[in-house]
Order: sequence, then C-alpha cells, then structure tokens
Amino acid sequence: MKSIFLQANTVIWAVLALATALSWYMGGDASLNIPAVMLLIAFFKTRLVIMHFMEVNHAPLPLRIIGEAWGIVCCAALIVLYS
Repeated sequence: MKSIFLQANTVIWAVLALATALSWYMGGDASLNIPAVMLLIAFFKTRLVIMHFMEVNHAPLPLRIIGEAWGIVCCAALIVLYS
C-alpha cells in the first residue's frame, strides 16, 4: 500500500496549494504583481484540475487535445487582452 503522501492526487494537490500561495504572494507584493505570470499560474492550475481531477488525461486523444487547446487559447487571449 502506498503512503498517502506518495499518491498522485496528494502531490498534485500540494502543487496546486503552492501555486495558490505563490500567486497570492505575487498579488500582495506591488513589485511582483505581474499579471501575465499570475495568469499563467492560474491556467497551469486549471490544466492540472482538468487533466487529473476531471480525469481527462485518461480520455481519448481528441478530448485531451480539445482540453489543452482550450487552456492555451484562453490563456493567450487573456494575456493579450490584459497587456
């Protein structure tokens, strides 16, 4: 039996928590408030949730491509619009 700390869901949850803390820290510090980086962190978190917790990583290839493309297009559009 695997330790709870070595399971994929626990590791991904820890990465999500660290990314949240990083973006929270960046948002509070005026010198680090870089909207493009914060958007990239947010979409990285979105990708992790979609691929692992919604189990799209086990879905057929076309669905995985659509999920990845959605994230890339939305993130790029928001960065372009925000800049």
